[in-house]
Amino acid sequence: MLAVERRNTIEKEIKERGNVLVAELSQRFGVTTETIRADLEKLEKQGVLVRTYGGATVVDAAESDIVTERDIINYEGKQRIGRAAARLVRDGDTLFLDASTSALHMARCIKDKKGLTVITNADKIVSELASCGNIKVICVGGALNPKNMSFSGRAAQRSIRENYYANKFFFSCRGVTRTRGLADSSEEEAEIKKAMLDMSESAVFLCDRNKLGRLGVPVISGIERIDAVITDVKLTDEWSDAFASNGVKIITAE
Repeated sequence: MLAVERRNTIEKEIKERGNVLVAELSQRFGVTTETIRADLEKLEKQGVLVRTYGGATVVDAAESDIVTERDIINYEGKQRIGRAAARLVRDGDTLFLDASTSALHMARCIKDKKGLTVITNADKIVSELASCGNIKVICVGGALNPKNMSFSGRAAQRSIRENYYANKFFFSCRGVTRTRGLADSSEEEAEIKKAMLDMSESAVFLCDRNKLGRLGVPVISGIERIDAVITDVKLTDEWSDAFASNGVKIITAE
């Protein structure tokens, strides 16, 4: 089978199924996994799909930004990441939490901590922690994005940069690549995360398997800006080296 025929078949399959796996395609077409990854990279550049860890997803599904839909994707993995992230929180900490579903899972696991201050742009996190008398919750305000119930815009950015500083920033984003670093799906969300990153002593990237190798626009920062990454899969040697060479601690959520 010619390469163009193979890519046409992959395009048809991902539109029908919603996702594909590199290992399955490699076995099916009798080619190496490197060949399939090259096919997926070419199709991604054409706007057909978005690459993920071990495969790819259809563009429409990848672009969905509704909290309830994002929350059910790799739900168990994000739960484990949330629990692992909560173990890094100490009583009395001041935290930035972004509007990601991974941060929401984390928020559900810190309710027993004492003396916390949580600063967030996520309405869901504000609601989740509202009944916790031991946690001070601050919402940065700004323009509401009804798709993921988050606040953004210049007012939110200014509020973060002029009024707050945190011990730790826990966040996720659209994806991370070894060469381009961390990227998001919108300028508004990226700018909020840049502000939180700049105003934090340390940053922890909540990285479920679907984020690895996934491109996005715009770029938030290089890998070197984060202090730790929490993931739900055992990383390949390439990814382990990429994080370790930039001084990033790797935590695998159990």
